Amino acid sequence: MNPLRLFPVVLAALALTGMTRKPALSIRFHIEASGTEGAPFAVPVKFANPRRDGFMSSVPAISERNIVAVYPVPSPTGSWGCAFRLDESGRVALDTLSREHRGASLVGFVSTKGGTHQLIDMVIDRPVSDGILWLPRGLTPGEIDLLVKTYRTFGPATPAPAKKEPAR
Repeated sequence: MNPLRLFPVVLAALALTGMTRKPALSIRFHIEASGTEGAPFAVPVKFANPRRDGFMSSVPAISERNIVAVYPVPSPTGSWGCAFRLDESGRVALDTLSREHRGASLVGFVSTKGGTHQLIDMVIDRPVSDGILWLPRGLTPGEIDLLVKTYRTFGPATPAPAKKEPAR
């Protein structure tokens, strides 16, 4: 077979694989690590709750691939919080890590085209078996817009503001 005949097929395959779009939003949750695992498995991180230096697993325990629905909520701090309903794989991962790593922190990161930033880190204080990961604050209005465009929403409907009756 003439290798020149395969050239257009190979070129088309390379073009298609290079054209796969990066998601507009990624959310990753990493579990706190001891640091003894060493570099590539544990990476340094600054925790805020309580404030300290430590390590987290380089592989996320839960990611945007596990999210099936969101419920955004404004936070008193001016940022936004969000409840993430996870698929079955994410529910099992959250249940397992919340039982096996009690007392450790779960660190969230969000990435958009504008960059990546660390969300709050949450100390795991109880088992979570319902498949809902609650993030109380740390998301921007733009990130919430992307979440609502990407995932379906769940939870109670937000009431619309009451319309004022015209004075007579």
